[in-house]
Order: sequence, then C-alpha cells, then structure tokens
Amino acid sequence: MPLLTIVPPMPGAERRFKPFVDFVHTCGWATEFVRLDWPGPRPPFGSTEIFSQVDAQTAGKVVLGFSLGALYAHLGAWRARHLILGSISPFFLEDEDEPERWMISYRAGNAATPADVLVGALEDEQMHRRATAVRDFYRQRSYTAVPAAEHELWHPNYLQAIKSALERLGTERSKAKGSSPKPKT
Repeated sequence: MPLLTIVPPMPGAERRFKPFVDFVHTCGWATEFVRLDWPGPRPPFGSTEIFSQVDAQTAGKVVLGFSLGALYAHLGAWRARHLILGSISPFFLEDEDEPERWMISYRAGNAATPADVLVGALEDEQMHRRATAVRDFYRQRSYTAVPAAEHELWHPNYLQAIKSALERLGTERSKAKGSSPKPKT
C-alpha cells in the first residue's frame, strides 16, 4: 500500500484530520503525519526550524500539506518524491498585505519536485495569486481550481481532486514497479 505523508498545519491537527485520514485509507493509501516540535500554539512566523524538521521526515515520499501545512511542505520537503499542496497559505515574503509572514520567498522551495497544486475555486484573490505563483514555480506540476470549494479540505470536490491525484500517483508507482495498478471499485 502506498504511503501519504501529511504535514500538519497546526499543533493537534492529527486529531482534526481523522476523517481525512479515513478518506485517504479508502483510496488505498496508508498515512503518516510529520511529527513537528512546535515552538508554540501559533504558526512560527520568522522561524525556519520547522522546515528542516519537515525535510528530515519526507525524503522520497509523497507529501500532502493543506493551508499552512502546504506552506511547510513547499519550503521544507526538499527531497520529497511528489507534493500535493492544497490551498497554500499566502504568508511568504512576497505577500506584503500580510503583516505576519515568513521573510522567505516562495521561490525557496525545490522547483524540481513534481507537484499538484490545488486551490478552492471560491477562495479569495490572494489565495489564487499565491497558488498560481507556486504552480508556475514548479517545473512538473498540475493545477486544479477545485470547483465550488472554499478553504475547506473536507469539501467533496476537494476530496475528489486529492483522490484523483492519489490514483494517478498510485498508477505511476505501479507502472514504475512493473505491476498492474489496483483495480477501481
């Protein structure tokens, strides 16, 4: 069974992500969470220590991040096999309209990592601007404006977009190993 490594957006996300984990399991994927040593209850703006923690636990793996988790994955999962970045938070150096942000460019990720970039079609202009810039940053990428979805991982269309990415990655993995993919039910 292939493995999806999830980068949590905040402390305690593992508990809140239980329904999502159950959904991923129905797609035929096992899951694990990146274990982060959080410096406090809020996002560690100004600190880069979280990114090295992400890198150390994601080398060679398929990695998913949503919201702040997508930002951490984008900047930290340097050696990942593939990224799925959902509704990446616009808290980069270039996001001047955000008073609290990292003084790191979104261009500090690894452009050679294949990536699926997703954003809810109903999210605000700032989210679309950042998602588009991140999409254009990656050399091998797909981009999905998830129909009728806001900033909501649990939206049925968001789940379907993630399922489609996982199915495609599972098929690619099977072809690379020389076996046939799991039949669809």
